Amino acid sequence: MKKNPVTEYIRAEENQCPTAVWKFSVLDQACFPMIIRGTLVYDVQLDVDTMKAGFKKLLYYYPHLSGRMKDKSGIQFTNDGVPFTVTSEPDLLLKDALKKGQDVDRFSSDIKPSRIRRGIDAPLSVKITKLQDGSVLGIKCSHACMDGDSFYTMLYNWGQICKNENFIEPVLDQSLFHVPMNLSREEVQKAAFNRGWKKVSKLAFLKILPTFMFGIVKERTDAFYFSADGLSQLKRQISTDVSFPCSTHVALSAFLTKMLLKLFNHSEKTTCVQVTVANLRNRLTEIPSTFVGNASSIVATPNFSAGASLEEIAGIIHRTLQPLRETSLEELRNIVSLSIQAMKLKLPVLPFDFTEMYSKKPTVFYINNFSNFHIYDLDFGFRKPVSIIPHNLSDQVLIWPAHPAKGGVEVYFSGIPARMIRKMKKDDPWFQGMKQYS
Repeated sequence: MKKNPVTEYIRAEENQCPTAVWKFSVLDQACFPMIIRGTLVYDVQLDVDTMKAGFKKLLYYYPHLSGRMKDKSGIQFTNDGVPFTVTSEPDLLLKDALKKGQDVDRFSSDIKPSRIRRGIDAPLSVKITKLQDGSVLGIKCSHACMDGDSFYTMLYNWGQICKNENFIEPVLDQSLFHVPMNLSREEVQKAAFNRGWKKVSKLAFLKILPTFMFGIVKERTDAFYFSADGLSQLKRQISTDVSFPCSTHVALSAFLTKMLLKLFNHSEKTTCVQVTVANLRNRLTEIPSTFVGNASSIVATPNFSAGASLEEIAGIIHRTLQPLRETSLEELRNIVSLSIQAMKLKLPVLPFDFTEMYSKKPTVFYINNFSNFHIYDLDFGFRKPVSIIPHNLSDQVLIWPAHPAKGGVEVYFSGIPARMIRKMKKDDPWFQGMKQYS
């Protein structure tokens, strides 16, 4: 039996400056259509009063989450409140809540970009569902206000407040992510083409529209597990035949790229690209680790052939990511600056052919790695989560931390790869290949 949910609007204990506005950066605006969903599962009952008291204090540090949009430039610190819903499902056991095929969205309250944009809704919602033997905390947030790093850091800070422990104050200053708009439309386009970037035509968008219309992009596989020992084995295997220190990220990205090439049975001469999502915090000196908002960039490899070996693909990815490891980081700064200027000017250019992620046989492989996020430290003073269900953004390949007691990582495929994998027989050799490092 499900009890009727009760919703209360939680406001900050103190409003820093009611007339202030948190202004969207160009990157924030580009992320506006997306919603980040966090689903944290606990084997204890979360104390609602403690959670609410801590949340009131948290909103002092994140006033834009309790505000409303007054115009398209940003969110005013109105402190109109965040919907905080509490409901009970006393007949639902923890193990059943975690079953495959469970409707995860039921554990969070919906928010819609259109209503946020019109100033009707807050850009955040919170929901606690009390189960027979545990609790689920569901949070949804506008991606325009936070990326994954900001989102999980915010939840960590909430836990620290609930436990009366210290945390580093977040930085809400979008002016830090300032890119001078010093190039004309023609100059930006020329610079992009000189770097080998691709122009995405309207016709190409129309070709992939069904992938979005029919929900294919939201389809996701179950987790493929890679143990800590398996990842070490993979790194050693690659490092034996290369002349660079192969990181876990590079090794796993190369392996997953190779497995996707096998999945779609690409001919050896097929041209492919691998794309990595890079966090810019502490890489660009002006963006601190505590920066709130969107601070990431995509880094694409040069074209390579599908016939390239695992070690060759690892080398290509390693060299592509080299600007992220450089002291000066000027190359990374140039990539970010060009990307943002292109977004600002609404130029349809990208470092890779975006539409090839959504073709029937994708040749662009997009990987987002969350494995370094300490998401299992999200403790509100009762106990750490037993499971954290990954967000439902359309990352083609998502690398997610496994529970610390287990170690290693989980890998999820979405979109066209997910549909292809679901159609395959479970005894297909491809599955055996994916399990060799489990």
